[in-house]
Amino acid sequence: MPRPTPLPQRPEASPWPRLARGIASGDAAALGDWYQLEWPAIFRLCFGLIADHAAAEDAAQDAMLRVSDRIDTWNKARPYLAWRTTVVLNLTRDHLRRHKTRQYHELRRQPTSTLSSVPDPADAAARGELQEAVESVLANLPEREREAFVLCDLEELSTEHAAAMQIKPASVRSILSLARRRLRGLLPAFVPESSLEGGA
Repeated sequence: MPRPTPLPQRPEASPWPRLARGIASGDAAALGDWYQLEWPAIFRLCFGLIADHAAAEDAAQDAMLRVSDRIDTWNKARPYLAWRTTVVLNLTRDHLRRHKTRQYHELRRQPTSTLSSVPDPADAAARGELQEAVESVLANLPEREREAFVLCDLEELSTEHAAAMQIKPASVRSILSLARRRLRGLLPAFVPESSLEGGA
């Protein structure tokens, strides 16, 4: 008599509750699994919001530590990714504020003649370095527009789920529309023409 075909196992709906319990209880394996899943996403989020590779890596490390330290405070009635994104967004805002303060004091200490030495965007485009172009474009978006663009277009959250911005979905959509329009104007200044044409 042929053996019955085993029923396929249903994939785990979400790994986050299990991993959160493990991390909260000091399970090193759960922490390792969580780190492998979250590092690429959290770094990508920080890079999009900060628009500087080195600063984003530093912020992402801080974000990983903060999220793991606070994971036992996550309200399971709320989606994990929405909670995590809020934590990361608040942390990157702190990083940006500190960076602006540090930059302000550094500029005040410099001779006046150096204040006008702003890099020419055409130089970055001429070098054809896509990473630098992406950083430059994102850095030229106002902070709230950059947040809307990163959360909705890069992270593919719906405007209803971009709760980390703490504003109404209609406001997120309005800000996102402004960000997209501004990006269309900024891209040609930073990205080589060959990149915009698909490298043809």
